[in-house]
Amino acid sequence: MPAMAPRTLFGRIVLVIAMVSIAFQAFAIMVVTQFALVPLGRQATDDFGALMVDAARAWQAADRSERPPLQQRLLRVHRLRVQEPAGEVADFMHVLPYWHLLEAALSARSGQRITLRQTEAADGQTWIWADLPAGQDKVRVGFAADRVAVQPSLALLLVLVVGAVVTVLTAAVMARWLIKPLARLATATQPIGQGRRPAPLPETGPAELAVLAREFNRMGAQVEELLANRTTLLAGISHDLRSPLARLRLALGMMSERPDPDLLQRMLHDVDAMNELIARCLDVGRDFSERESVDLDLCELLHEVAAEHGHAGVEIRGHRGPECRMRVRPLALKRILSNLVDNATRYGAGRPVDIEYAVAAGQVEICVLDRGPGIPESEREAVFRPFHRLEASRSSRTGGSGLGLAIVRQIAGSNGWTVELRPRPGGGTAACVRLPLEEGVQAP
Repeated sequence: MPAMAPRTLFGRIVLVIAMVSIAFQAFAIMVVTQFALVPLGRQATDDFGALMVDAARAWQAADRSERPPLQQRLLRVHRLRVQEPAGEVADFMHVLPYWHLLEAALSARSGQRITLRQTEAADGQTWIWADLPAGQDKVRVGFAADRVAVQPSLALLLVLVVGAVVTVLTAAVMARWLIKPLARLATATQPIGQGRRPAPLPETGPAELAVLAREFNRMGAQVEELLANRTTLLAGISHDLRSPLARLRLALGMMSERPDPDLLQRMLHDVDAMNELIARCLDVGRDFSERESVDLDLCELLHEVAAEHGHAGVEIRGHRGPECRMRVRPLALKRILSNLVDNATRYGAGRPVDIEYAVAAGQVEICVLDRGPGIPESEREAVFRPFHRLEASRSSRTGGSGLGLAIVRQIAGSNGWTVELRPRPGGGTAACVRLPLEEGVQAP
């Protein structure tokens, strides 16, 4: 856009629509003039020119006694005056194209170049005259100027002015109608920078704007959830670090008075617990930067995850499904499966953990199944919140850090996958992650 263009989107839309409409209007006027009005004008002047030439020839051929009645009849019937060339006639500016067309028609009919001239009558009426050849003499034929009662300049001006006004008003209404949802969107984004959830937008209007409003509302809900998770994360970290730090402070005071190997071992255990907590917190923001999908064998990935957890003292059993290769972000999927297997081994009461997958209904579903006590239905969504645990003591001896499933849900959400916890037939929990078939799954 040039520097002189309006700065607002509303002004630019109005300008573009108005310019295009006015340009099309000018083009339409040119086309109508060239292919309709000019041919009609040429035909009309040719017919009128023929009438004038015939009148001149008829007047010249008549006897002098017959000319006065002929003059009266031509004036009465055709509004033409025929006379001998006498008196002064003046040139005039040919503003109307009609005069040029009539001169061309008269010249073609008479075989000589004819120029139109004018006179002013005593009553103020203007007459247009042409000296036409008739035999060896010339005959002056004239008609009143108001016979050609056309004003193309005024008509063109009115069309352009009215068309421009209507175009600008229409463009302004259309632009305001289109810009209004975007203006609401711009206003709604301001609370995001202040850490607040924006007010939901009405999901109405054209399909594209309705989709934009719907996605913005969904983003607002996600922002609110992320802010809540961040607050919970910071609160949980401060809570879970305070206790081991207090114990370390006390132990250091006691160690300064009397070294104790058991006390040193407990200090190391607290340090390990703090390291694990910090590592879990870092996992919340890790793996989201992975952008590239790669082609891999799902069976190999599941075998890799099972092998990494084989040292936990719990049997990890894999049930090989149909051969399938898929394009997926491997680190993200592996992190999700590792956390689910870790949860299953921790709460599975020492019984074997099964990993299964199936391809159906346009999706591939991977499930980690345990035989633990299960999760109450009322808690199946709550356990995905950071630091939410089924037992309230928050002791690392009775459970994990409370971040595993929160990490699973956030990584899955960022990749467009879904995670679900449901009861396993016969007891236990089935933790399943579903990936759409559009990820590139090749089923047999």
